[in-house]
Amino acid sequence: MKRLVAGACVAGLLIGSAGAVVSEMTPPPVEEVMPEGTPSVDYKASADVLYQLGLFQGSGTDRFGQPVYELELPCTRAEAAVMLVRLLGLEEEAKNASATPFVDLQDWQAPYVNLLYHRGMVKGASYDRFEPESPCTAQMYTALMLRALGYSDQQGDFTYDNAILKAMQIGLIDSFSCDVEDFRRDDAAQMSRMALELTPKGSNITLLDKLVDDGIVDADKAQMVEQESRQVVSLREQIQMAQPYEADVFGALLDNVSGNSISLHGTLTEEGKRARLDGVLSVALADGHSVSQQVIVLRDSSGISLSPLKSEGYRDDQIAALLRQTNFLSVVMSAVPARSLITDVRLNGEGYEMPLLNGTAALTVNQTGVPQTRTLDMTLHDMMYSVTAQTTRSDSELRISVPDGYSSYIKISNTPG
Repeated sequence: MKRLVAGACVAGLLIGSAGAVVSEMTPPPVEEVMPEGTPSVDYKASADVLYQLGLFQGSGTDRFGQPVYELELPCTRAEAAVMLVRLLGLEEEAKNASATPFVDLQDWQAPYVNLLYHRGMVKGASYDRFEPESPCTAQMYTALMLRALGYSDQQGDFTYDNAILKAMQIGLIDSFSCDVEDFRRDDAAQMSRMALELTPKGSNITLLDKLVDDGIVDADKAQMVEQESRQVVSLREQIQMAQPYEADVFGALLDNVSGNSISLHGTLTEEGKRARLDGVLSVALADGHSVSQQVIVLRDSSGISLSPLKSEGYRDDQIAALLRQTNFLSVVMSAVPARSLITDVRLNGEGYEMPLLNGTAALTVNQTGVPQTRTLDMTLHDMMYSVTAQTTRSDSELRISVPDGYSSYIKISNTPG
């Protein structure tokens, strides 16, 4: 459905000091730069979930009675307000919300904007204008969602400028789940879907559980959604708690439109929430240029970083831009794919099958939970991804060390997967 788009990763140079063993390899970036484009997936499934829960209505129904979402359309400021009010279960309350100074609201828009305005969650474009038909940007909607989850830009939990980075840190956005340059209704639906799995600040239950407790969402319908979420979370935790291991990894990407290709082959060391890959990165462009170099890739809770590249005719930023556009490294470096890609987790003998929105992934583990083999094959808008991994060693003494020249590493993504 959707074009190649700008993803929700943020780039910047790394800073830090060398040491023997790292607790967090990648400090926060000094500079934040939005990448040119990454492949996004079709989020009709997320819209379906919201529709079934009564939190998303779309634009009507087709002749078969099925909902029509028009997810490819830009998201307006008024539509964002409606989606947010419904996600919070406040639609009935909105009907009685006091008026605002805005004179440009249609009758159907006013209740939603009025409620959010008086709760301090939205502002106007001017004193008496809300501009409801103006586009809602990714940054705007992300800030709204953070406020809905109890985070306050007034109290310093985040700033409007770093809202997207904050969303990555709490799991509201991952490498494939948002188009920051061309925000549309499918992006809003997916972010709303991800929010249901999160625990609002100051709460001990998820947003979805709160909606059930408040009588907004049917408990049986919510249980089906929560089961999928628990399966993904449980598998991630199992991998993070497993004994450190080394694996031989090979990843490849082919862009069938441009003809560009990327491959990465090397030894991946996984230690809980951190990983390091030592190997060879090869990039071949359709214009005949190519580069193949030894690299080190680092992954931790703050994102993915790459050792500097030196090649005649190429600059670090050129290669980094291509890696950001494709999110290739996040696919290679993570045993479990990005949350927004996974539609289910199925136990199959000694391993797990993970149907993806646009492909499939599989993971086998031994009796202690250490991954043994891993495969992934998916196609996102003419980009073909393939990853295989085979564990060669598992040892509780394995540790990830900070490489030489660490301070010059390039930030590829602010989210690990």
